[in-house]
Amino acid sequence: MKPVLLIFILVLSVDLAQCSKLTGPFEALFFYYAYQIDAAAAARAAEDGVAYEATIGGKCIGKGCTLEGFIKTIISPNFGRYLTPTAIGASTSPDVYATAEEIDTYWNYNSKNLQADQIIKNAPDGFANVVDKVVDKIQTARAVVPSANLVDKAVVALKWAQSVRLSEMVVLNGELRGGKALAFEKDYPWLEQLTLTTQRELDVDRTVSPELKIVYTDLDYAEMALRLSNGDRTKLMDHYEEFLEFARTEPSERVYKIHQNIVNVYQRVVLSLEAGCS
Repeated sequence: MKPVLLIFILVLSVDLAQCSKLTGPFEALFFYYAYQIDAAAAARAAEDGVAYEATIGGKCIGKGCTLEGFIKTIISPNFGRYLTPTAIGASTSPDVYATAEEIDTYWNYNSKNLQADQIIKNAPDGFANVVDKVVDKIQTARAVVPSANLVDKAVVALKWAQSVRLSEMVVLNGELRGGKALAFEKDYPWLEQLTLTTQRELDVDRTVSPELKIVYTDLDYAEMALRLSNGDRTKLMDHYEEFLEFARTEPSERVYKIHQNIVNVYQRVVLSLEAGCS
């Protein structure tokens, strides 16, 4: 299945009234690779006689857990028994995109059941803060051992999660009912029949061959401005700038704001991870 199609299908079934379910597999893979990065640093530190405490992975710390073992560790035991893992669960180096698709389709995985204290020791409140703390530990760990391939996969997992959350803000159940789309409709009710979407490229997943474009659905401000302008260049630029100002405005609606805040966190930490260890 092509990435554009998968992202579109994933977005159709999400319930924005809840925390995102469909970013869950990508986020789980991010945590799994963070766990491996932390474990690699602990092993190297032990070899070198240097003090280092592994803190990611809860009961998996020091055990070399497979993907299945790790996911069963970070979710509530009451829900872990309902997981239906596939063979990829036995892997310790799963591809991000294909594995997330498989988890979403077959595993009966629900990220609402995560145990933050099993993701990282002394986990803070709030999912975005947990991600922040995990990223800080990755930066500490890679100063001990680079783990470049693992870091690359962790970063890509966050980029895929970001693309899904961006799409969820626009499309819901096959309609323009995501938080961002609803906010746009509220500001421009007279544009309801002219609201258009487009696919934008966030980045490229280079951890697999062939490479995959990481895409998301967004409102098509340029095309909407063009149709409203009736060939008048001044009107075109005025409408376009007005729509871009809407896009830059901080959300006020709760669900839209939650998604946008997490997207902002992902964008910031991805830049940090790509810049190197602190």
